[in-house]
Amino acid sequence: MSKSNKIVAPFTAHLVQFDTAVPFAEVIARLDIEVNKAGSTDVTTALRSAKTHKEYTSVVDRTAKKDFLYFMEFPHSKMLRFAEGFNQRGIISYTIGNPLLAQEILKCNPLAAYDIPPRILIVEHPGGSGCSVSYHLPSTIMGLPNGEEDPKLQAVLEVLDDKVERMVERITAE
Repeated sequence: MSKSNKIVAPFTAHLVQFDTAVPFAEVIARLDIEVNKAGSTDVTTALRSAKTHKEYTSVVDRTAKKDFLYFMEFPHSKMLRFAEGFNQRGIISYTIGNPLLAQEILKCNPLAAYDIPPRILIVEHPGGSGCSVSYHLPSTIMGLPNGEEDPKLQAVLEVLDDKVERMVERITAE
């Protein structure tokens, strides 16, 4: 049996964080609207069952009210509600995405699948005085290992960077 070849590649991701005085619950409510959470029930099943590109595109078009679809959320604060010494506050991550942009990225870089779909983390400030919204800048993680050498991939990642930033600006605007 031959031995596999192991490669360890260090990389630097950029963490983007927006701090806002807007209450945690309001930021979540705005995000739910941005990603059409209410209209995204069974979107993953619909995407998987699409038989043609036209059908697939149709699912995205009718579900995404703006730039992104809602896939899931994970309320991390619920895991911590019984943790000793934890001051109860909101911590939730959302998995969102745009499957059409994802297709373009994955055609250029299959390794980007590790970070697709992207996630947004919302953490309530202590005492409920607003929250922070954080995410990894897509172009710093989805282009690895050689994305900077692919102008087509960089162009798509720059579009994604811009769309995520504009969405976060809207949900955190005071």
